[in-house]
Amino acid sequence: MSEHHFETHQPVGLFVEIGKGSVTIVATDTTETSVEVNGRDADSVRVDQSGDQISVVAPKQRTGFLAGDSRLDVRVTVPTDSDLAVRTGSADITVDGVVAAGQVRSGSGDVQVDTFGGPAVVETGSGNVRVEEARSELRIKSGSGDINLGHTGSSVAVSTGSGDVEIGTSNGPTVVKTGSGDLEVAHAQSDVSLTTGSGDFLIRRALRGRLTAKGASGDVRLGIAAGVPVWTDISTVSGEIRSNLNGAGRPEEGADHVEVRAKTVSGDIVLTEV
Repeated sequence: MSEHHFETHQPVGLFVEIGKGSVTIVATDTTETSVEVNGRDADSVRVDQSGDQISVVAPKQRTGFLAGDSRLDVRVTVPTDSDLAVRTGSADITVDGVVAAGQVRSGSGDVQVDTFGGPAVVETGSGNVRVEEARSELRIKSGSGDINLGHTGSSVAVSTGSGDVEIGTSNGPTVVKTGSGDLEVAHAQSDVSLTTGSGDFLIRRALRGRLTAKGASGDVRLGIAAGVPVWTDISTVSGEIRSNLNGAGRPEEGADHVEVRAKTVSGDIVLTEV
């Protein structure tokens, strides 16, 4: 095991690059950045400070992406609102607390983040992604991992091959593109768009915004808040269209309303008042 301690009285820029193992980052009220590395090759990991920049880099080896077959477990404590740049081969990445901007990339590891306060990018090959809160712009790209977002405060763009996407509360424009994954949003308070080959599109309760769905065989099920005016442009080739919405008339200038544009080939389209 190797340990390193640096005096940091303000947020830092943290860079971590390892192969196999785990990366745990804790953002808290502290004036010290601490780095702990566990593993057979812990002593060969370079840990440096340059001004407000802290770097933790494992050696590249001939037979692997980073650190070969040697597992490394890295734990870093940084001041709240620090910026992150993390890259791993298959290591899982966990971030506790509030960080600012972030760039997180993993080949096959899972990514779990408490709160992004600034713009962030998360990319994985096959790992799952979970972000409890994103206060600024968030972009996520995954090959086959599932994606779970708790609360989004700004624009979100998600691209995935076959993973499912689940969002708790969407407060900014959200665009999801997936080959076969499903998209579920519990509360939509802004525009939400899904383009998919065979995934389902479910919004449990929409208060405002444009809801757009384009797919081949997936179903579209949208819950619209009672009393909210709705404008629709929906069609399906062989699926069914069902709605129990009550007419609320034209919205007043500046009032909340929902616009629905949904097109499928064989999927059903269901609109429900909730």
